[in-house]
Amino acid sequence: MNSEGLTNACVHFARSIMVGVLGLLPFAPIQAQPVATPTATARTIVDGLQFPEGTVFVGTTLYFVDYGRSEVLRIVGGEAQRVWQRDGCGANGLAPSGDGLLVACYDSGAIVEITTDGRTLREINTDDAGNPLIHPNDLTADHHGGVYFTASGSADTPGKVFYRDTAHHVREVATGIRYANGVAVSPDNGTLYVAESDAARVLAFTIRGSAQLSHRRLFAAQTAFGPLAANTRFTPDGVRTDAHGNVFVAQYDGGGFAVFAADGRLREAVRLPLAHHSNLAIAPDGRSVFVTAIPDEADGAKRGALLQVPNPVGP
Repeated sequence: MNSEGLTNACVHFARSIMVGVLGLLPFAPIQAQPVATPTATARTIVDGLQFPEGTVFVGTTLYFVDYGRSEVLRIVGGEAQRVWQRDGCGANGLAPSGDGLLVACYDSGAIVEITTDGRTLREINTDDAGNPLIHPNDLTADHHGGVYFTASGSADTPGKVFYRDTAHHVREVATGIRYANGVAVSPDNGTLYVAESDAARVLAFTIRGSAQLSHRRLFAAQTAFGPLAANTRFTPDGVRTDAHGNVFVAQYDGGGFAVFAADGRLREAVRLPLAHHSNLAIAPDGRSVFVTAIPDEADGAKRGALLQVPNPVGP
């Protein structure tokens, strides 16, 4: 994919095109003085990628996407193995769903369900009300078999969050988000975290009943992300939670990733090689974090990588 195609995708957030911001309830994250992990601890697992994204574990197997090639891959025997590919999809996010995976097709506006070995099962292009999905971006499974996913929006449509239940019904559950991006559910299934990239912050919603969101509030703002990179904008991208309720936020702009406690306290800020870090996944044993890394030259060249670092809050 050429540089123009990448620029039009989720990879460049320095654009003020979103509209319709909802009011936020006040929330003041507790500040701390984290210790940044040296970049020397990062190990390259896969390189030669165009634009890695969408990291997720299915059992002990790590799946991810290369947006630049619009393909889903998995790590087998230390090598990246292609599982699925579709031109024009713009594969961007992944989430387990039943025995398979859901793929967010950012470019074509679809959520595609595939098996873990790459057979296409079904796809959706609208919610149950018939509204199109404008730039589906990232997904996360809840504890009831459903999946939340973000749609980043466009100049005419604000970013949104949708919920797909086990009967494959899709409904809008949040809107008015300035470039809705990474999304994660707390381990108690009581809180949904959403990266609002164009506002340089992470939102939190209380989950009640069947994916009913309320109490929208600020979880982490620009000033909360710690000493990752001096004098730079912080752009939250992928979000993950661990079994202890810690919230991991990949920084597309900002030099690495940050780890917050559930009360909003910044626990760690981890520096990483390369300029941009779009997503991450926590290993099943909790000891490692796998993070995507992309240089500034997002021009279709094979310079992206998948990195492994020790979990700064792991066992």
